[in-house]
Amino acid sequence: MKNMIQDYPWGSERYLQDLLGLEKTGPLAELWMGVHPRGMSRLVEPGAASQSLAEYISQNPAALLGAQVNEDFGVLPYLFKLLAAGEPLSIQAHPSKSQAELGFARENELGIPLDGFNRNYKDDNHKPEIICAITDYWAMKGFRKPDEVLSYFSPWCPSSLQSVLFTVPSSDESSFLKSFFISLMNLGDPQIKELLNAALNWCSTQNDDACRWVLKLQDKYPGDTGILSPLFLNTLCLKPGEALYLPAGELHAYLQGLGVELMANSDNVLRGGLTRKFMDLKELEKILLFESADAMRILPELESDGSAVYKTPSREFELVRLDCRNRSITLEGDYPVSVLVVLLGDITLSEGDDSLLLKPGESCFLPCPGVSRLIQGPGIAFLARTPRR
Repeated sequence: MKNMIQDYPWGSERYLQDLLGLEKTGPLAELWMGVHPRGMSRLVEPGAASQSLAEYISQNPAALLGAQVNEDFGVLPYLFKLLAAGEPLSIQAHPSKSQAELGFARENELGIPLDGFNRNYKDDNHKPEIICAITDYWAMKGFRKPDEVLSYFSPWCPSSLQSVLFTVPSSDESSFLKSFFISLMNLGDPQIKELLNAALNWCSTQNDDACRWVLKLQDKYPGDTGILSPLFLNTLCLKPGEALYLPAGELHAYLQGLGVELMANSDNVLRGGLTRKFMDLKELEKILLFESADAMRILPELESDGSAVYKTPSREFELVRLDCRNRSITLEGDYPVSVLVVLLGDITLSEGDDSLLLKPGESCFLPCPGVSRLIQGPGIAFLARTPRR
């Protein structure tokens, strides 16, 4: 497949360049694999004209997607990415399916262009996602527990602002987090300046990951309220092979590292800080889950064929790690429709008498087969598939 690379400003100047062997300077952020209109993959075969992945699937969707996936979704239901964060992404959350459908229809009725600055909903789908670390990968995920938020703010927060931010007892978790977050996001400029000055002075004296990230965010986004987010969001470093699952409505941000990201086929994002893009705080408030979340690391479960699967509640996708350095892996004939991308070494894919050699950064589309496929190394690949039923 030939895939689109998104060169967002927060991208890294080395991760994708090194993986893909590119000499391009400047930040490269994401490599998209799938059928989303904003980053459509194309199928490339020697001696044949390329065509979009969506066009190819539309020729025989029941056969290529499999009857069940075609019945359930009608399209390839996931978007697969390599995500290279050289700098922090915006603090954000994603809508549920029903919220996305309503928001997309409403903004269409208002005549907001799909590429408009003030557009929240780019499509009518939800966007649950999983991120798996390839390098050490820093992220923020979900609200801390109320008592933990208080432990980070109480030592330094001016009393005049404590009375604004903390008006609800911490025993009422949802109301506490909602009141705190909305009050924080609606502070006036003088209050924000006073709060940030006090926070930065205190964080500079602490030996703590969250405080270190506060100082780093200040360097990138001076004056942005989101600088304080490590103090109220769980902040952690994934080690290579560890993953996080992000459901709808959970506030999060990716901070630094190279990862494999897999999500429902959507680009809906509502932002809540650390950005110069549009922020609709009233709409964000509607979709947010105001509850503390465990930043639980997901480790893969070994399958009988030797592959390792990251389990999530998603109906649309499942992430699989294929380590073929010391063994081959056979994908049986009933294997779900998949996209495969190579991360390390070479991978050879064989189907009958036909074979395909893929190098790091290269990918291919694997339609619902009906025949078995042999995956050989000596490399490591990740595979996106629909969950087995």
